[in-house]
Amino acid sequence: MKKIILLLVLSLILSFCPTLAKDKFEVINDTAGIYIFKINTKKYGKKIKPYMTKKLTTPQVVYDDNCFDFVVNGGFFDVKNGKSVSYVTIDNELVADVEDNIKLMKHLKSQKRYEQVLSRAELRILENKRHKLKFDIALHNDPIKKGYKIKHALQAGPMLLPTIDLVQEGFVIKENDIVKSQSVDILKRRERTAIGLKGKYLYVVLFTKDHKVDAYEMKKYMEKTLKVKKSMALDGGLSTAVNYKNISIGSLGKYQRKVKSFLVVER
Repeated sequence: MKKIILLLVLSLILSFCPTLAKDKFEVINDTAGIYIFKINTKKYGKKIKPYMTKKLTTPQVVYDDNCFDFVVNGGFFDVKNGKSVSYVTIDNELVADVEDNIKLMKHLKSQKRYEQVLSRAELRILENKRHKLKFDIALHNDPIKKGYKIKHALQAGPMLLPTIDLVQEGFVIKENDIVKSQSVDILKRRERTAIGLKGKYLYVVLFTKDHKVDAYEMKKYMEKTLKVKKSMALDGGLSTAVNYKNISIGSLGKYQRKVKSFLVVER
């Protein structure tokens, strides 16, 4: 009887969670420490979306517990209270509002970074009346393409392409052209996660512990090597992590930090 129940449970799980495709995305690892995931948005666009957890969670757990083919770390979060420090929209609903973190807002105002942080770059998945999707990267306060609405959006930053401005997005504070402070070690070489758009493809790029980069090196790689038209960074440093098939990468090898938001591809 127990075996019959177990078989029934397994069959239900499989019916709701189809088998992982063998070669869904192109994975490129030509340079040591850099992993590129090339995703066809025309083919898989409807399955690409942000994902949020109530508690801080690793990408590996999100990958194991859901019907996702792909999971990568997403936007910034407050390590003290677990709240998002990036706007996140899922299925037309704002599920993470930076301004809900009152202590953070007061801190940003005292640093005169309030408007800059709120308008950081985001990945937008837009939808028109015919349910046609369009992928874009823009600053949060930038206008939406006419005829479209935001279906999904995941904010992080900085914008890398077509232009990079670390002061405009509040990653760097300068006085008399001298850097007084920086956030997320943006000018230092760290593990990083970047995304880029070129034609019908979404590129997700991880710079791991074996190939650390700063913001400008990230930009150069996305522009000169991958030749993408638009690009931005997601959260990086210890948060850098991805899961796809038998690939499980963290910032320090297999170690993955618990984070708040993710970019996923549903199965």
